[in-house]
Amino acid sequence: MILAAYSNGTRFSSPTCTCLGFLGAMLGGGITRSMGLYGQGVDQVLELNVVTASGKSLRVNPRLNPEVWYAMRGAAPDFGIVTSALVKAYPTPKAQNIAWEGEVTFSDDNLELLIQTIHDLDLNPNMEIDILFATNGPPLNTRTVTAIPFFVGNASAGREAFAPIFAVGPISDETMEVPHDNWGAFANSFCSKGMRKPAYGASIARQGLDPATWRAVYTEFTNFVAKYPEAAGSSVLAEYYPIQKAVAIGDATSSYPFRNVPIHVVVIPVYEKSSFDVRANAWGARVRDLLRSTDGLKENSTYIKFAHGDEPLSEVYGEDLARLQTIKNRYDPQNRSNQWFPLA
Repeated sequence: MILAAYSNGTRFSSPTCTCLGFLGAMLGGGITRSMGLYGQGVDQVLELNVVTASGKSLRVNPRLNPEVWYAMRGAAPDFGIVTSALVKAYPTPKAQNIAWEGEVTFSDDNLELLIQTIHDLDLNPNMEIDILFATNGPPLNTRTVTAIPFFVGNASAGREAFAPIFAVGPISDETMEVPHDNWGAFANSFCSKGMRKPAYGASIARQGLDPATWRAVYTEFTNFVAKYPEAAGSSVLAEYYPIQKAVAIGDATSSYPFRNVPIHVVVIPVYEKSSFDVRANAWGARVRDLLRSTDGLKENSTYIKFAHGDEPLSEVYGEDLARLQTIKNRYDPQNRSNQWFPLA
């Protein structure tokens, strides 16, 4: 889809990782690097064709089957199978269909300053930034602190927008202009097949970018990969989005519950053998608890695509859980569509 759009002078709001299926990512809420410009992934959908659990084929849009329209855009796997979709595209000449992005690495001595600087950024709609704790791979498995700024536009505008980050003093800078068909290349390492990867997610408010908490998270990460070299591919990734557009569109338009939450974190232990599951899961849960301790939210919240599976339903479906359960009982009382967090 990305290649077809780019080659025809347009773009659409695509998932951050290009290995993800478009509809699977979008219908869970859809956090994308162009979210500041276009809104959530669910906001890109104009119409769906859905086969319900009873085998009935429905045309679904704001006017036709509005209950299913609401439910599918945020909790789709609980309601049926999408056979086709009509989505928005944004005509953009190739010369302008670019972004500036890349890894900017810092000494871990500057971690607190980096976190505070990112906290203090006022993201405009063209911006997005990730924070990544990872290693540089074998044989040294050196731990790294990396910011990954993203800007829809050229390098000069991107550098100006993220100037405070560079003022911290990075030790390396791999940012560059990239065409739309290559926006997701930086995330290719997250798309590698194989290994065990039991993710633990936590969504946090801007206040959750607390330097002391993130130092504790980094210490947990460094201790874990140092003690267990077999898990050196593990990582902690935070994605910080401008949410003005998503909030303006409003909660009533879809069942995705966390439009006002700007930061989604995923903790990913990566290892090969099932015998390591207990250690990996204990670490993932421990880091998730640290993140929640200063998340700035009234209730624990988790972007459903980053969830582990042990979360209560209210944590992934939010305040409209009861409404979703009512619609579920009407369209799938036997719970045949049950491949996600089950509503029945």
